[in-house]
Amino acid sequence: MKNTLHILNGDSTLSIFNQCSIAGDTFVWREVLAEGPVSHLIGSDAFWLEREAFMTSFFELKPNQYREEVKAPFEQMASQITHYEEVVLWFEYDLFCQINMLALIEWLGQRREAGQTISLVCAGKVPGEDQLKGLGQLNPEHYNELFNSRLKLNTREFVFAADVFKLYCSPQHNELFTYIILPSQEFPYLSEALQAHFRRFPYQSIGLNEIEQQIIRLAPQCQSQHQLVGKLLQWQTTYGFGDSQYFSYLNYLSSLFESTEPLKLKTEPELSSAINKLNRSSALGGTSLNDWIYDPQAEELLSAP
Repeated sequence: MKNTLHILNGDSTLSIFNQCSIAGDTFVWREVLAEGPVSHLIGSDAFWLEREAFMTSFFELKPNQYREEVKAPFEQMASQITHYEEVVLWFEYDLFCQINMLALIEWLGQRREAGQTISLVCAGKVPGEDQLKGLGQLNPEHYNELFNSRLKLNTREFVFAADVFKLYCSPQHNELFTYIILPSQEFPYLSEALQAHFRRFPYQSIGLNEIEQQIIRLAPQCQSQHQLVGKLLQWQTTYGFGDSQYFSYLNYLSSLFESTEPLKLKTEPELSSAINKLNRSSALGGTSLNDWIYDPQAEELLSAP
């Protein structure tokens, strides 16, 4: 067997990882399972067809780009996964990474060979720092420290991750609340990430989720969409989204604006009317935004009326 495979959360991580002295092969996971419909049967034909359709539309990818940059590299990696003595996952504290992390742990848990070690590096807290740090904000020396303190995953962690991910991919989204109020010591950032996921559903009585509310607050301070997206990237703490995701939000909310260049929101009552007419049929995991509303007092999801 080969020694080690490192599964990295993005190309920026790969760039820093290549400056380290950590031995092993690398693979970059480029999926965005925190967005759109997701089946827990990763690698199945249905999974790829659904994800390709969503990713191509959501991120406006070129024809075959998803297959060449996501599907084909994953299938090549999957064909060799049992050849490694250890597989190390490199992820971060935010929602974007936590969903991808759960998915791969669940997938690896079904395929690991006897004697094969699956380990996890999850960046977040840094000694002496007040704010959580992602892998792209750390230096190669930090990577060595994280690698030396990596968590070896055992049966309990595989079962836990599979349970959470399958719920994320199911219509029973409110049952994720159990994993918010009973956080795991092995996955210390998951509870907060799931809370952020809940806040992506429309708030009770407001009709907008947390990100949409922030867009409404920030829009009067901005002249352009690029300026607004920059402020959203500075504002976010737990989502871990890139600019493409926030531009998609602005495109989705275009009916709330009189103009987008320069930015100008509609005034009441037209704004409230436009909010009420928003199409909430889009999927998150295994459910639809139509199915749930968020109660900010109880911090839980309620069935939509």
